Amino acid sequence: MLQPAVVMLSGIRWDFLWQRHQILATHFARAGYPTVFVETTGLSNPRVNRKTLRKVAARISHSGRGRTVEEPGLTVYAPLVFPPPHGAFRRINRKVLVPRVVRDLKKLSGPNPVVVAYPPTRTTLDLISGLEPRLLLYDCSENYEGFPGVPRDIALTERELLRRADLVSCTSPPLLEKVKPLRPDAFLNGPGVDYERFAVLQEDRFAEVRTVGFFGHLEDGRVDFDALRTIAEAGFQVRLVGGLGRVPRGFLGTPGVNYLGEVPHARLPAALAGVDAFVLPYRVNVLTRSISPAKTYECLATGKPVVATPLPALAELGGHVYLARNAGEFLEVLRSLGKLETEEKARDRAALARENSWDVRFQEIEAALWSRL
Repeated sequence: MLQPAVVMLSGIRWDFLWQRHQILATHFARAGYPTVFVETTGLSNPRVNRKTLRKVAARISHSGRGRTVEEPGLTVYAPLVFPPPHGAFRRINRKVLVPRVVRDLKKLSGPNPVVVAYPPTRTTLDLISGLEPRLLLYDCSENYEGFPGVPRDIALTERELLRRADLVSCTSPPLLEKVKPLRPDAFLNGPGVDYERFAVLQEDRFAEVRTVGFFGHLEDGRVDFDALRTIAEAGFQVRLVGGLGRVPRGFLGTPGVNYLGEVPHARLPAALAGVDAFVLPYRVNVLTRSISPAKTYECLATGKPVVATPLPALAELGGHVYLARNAGEFLEVLRSLGKLETEEKARDRAALARENSWDVRFQEIEAALWSRL
């Protein structure tokens, strides 16, 4: 049987931080599903600055046609639409821009594709209506109500998407609990890992912590920079890899903080070579309480110790992750790892990561889809 086409309404740009959206799209393409990755249609009104204008110019240059990427069977499409919060923008989207996008997507995917949806905005709902999918999966990966600047009716449009979806997957237990009253059939499909890529960092034995690592998007709304600064000021080397969002003034100049910038996902292991332990210091707020950090199993696959803020999804990992509620506890754990660590713990972390590979996650999604096709 021929695999149906898949249209992914992703919510991010293809060249943004490599994460769940791009990974699942790549797996669909490799499994033989002709896949169209639709870049973000917006979630909030962007700030008008030089960086935003460059993005708009790039979007206009790519809009109206798909562009191929290195992955066979996968096309990236940049939709030209207005952000969804403003009422006038919505009317223009619905009457003029969304119909054009739908026509383009139907040319790329054919009629009645499988649609995988992310941001539950009015624009997403309008695109779904136009595409007339044979099956709709809502992959709930964020607590969108917690984002600044989102449409006022985001809770209403998410409920509409939950009702319309044939399948609902959630990336963390808190998100699953949130949608269960409306969708008791929703299922958990958390983050995964390209295990072999990160397993190259495994070592025979643990000695002591000199260098700690954090990789991912550096954004003040999520990352606890006070904890990172405290760790660096205590004498540890703090290696940071990832894109820059809002970062406290002067933080990158802190002695002991070594910022390597953003690197392609395939080169992450090389950038992390020499890291003795990983830290996942998060602010605890309405956004982070619902996340299951994408990097969790990537860190565990290295076999190295991981010290993390006790977000619900991380606390459930039990003894595989050391939990720290504040900067002082991060320091206490890091200084104690020489006594706490064993070869058995390192093997158990790596084994847990292997059990949660992206291959496993995709197989779960694919099985759910075929149960309804």
